[in-house]
Amino acid sequence: MTDQTVTNFLNMETREIAKQYFDAMVVGKFDEMNKLKTADCVYWLSGEGSWPFGGYQSSENQAKLWETVAERFPEGMKMTLQSITADQERAALYVHIRGTRKDGRIYENNVILLLTFKDSLISGLYEYLDTIMVNELFCGKMHGVK
Repeated sequence: MTDQTVTNFLNMETREIAKQYFDAMVVGKFDEMNKLKTADCVYWLSGEGSWPFGGYQSSENQAKLWETVAERFPEGMKMTLQSITADQERAALYVHIRGTRKDGRIYENNVILLLTFKDSLISGLYEYLDTIMVNELFCGKMHGVK
């Protein structure tokens, strides 16, 4: 095998793991998602200090975030993978997300999810999104809902 062939194989492997992670996330298969991550995988959301879920996330805070999404968006979020760009150590997923909050407000966001890899597992998840919109719709008041 040539060096270029090995590089192409590793890039494809990284891309495939990223796609498997996304597919599991879309259907809420958290066990499958966790199997693709290292035990010490880091999760970070943009907007550190500007909204409750910005910055590095503990497992407990991640669970709280998913609970908030489930409670406010009972029909779930439609996530559409627009593209994946990958090399041996990273994969960037460009994702369009849309959901209707239970008070009828629409959440629509374009997100970049940067995955880093170690030993063919995801070692870091870094999510870049519109923090103003996500804070308002995930953490702000809901209108006409008790």
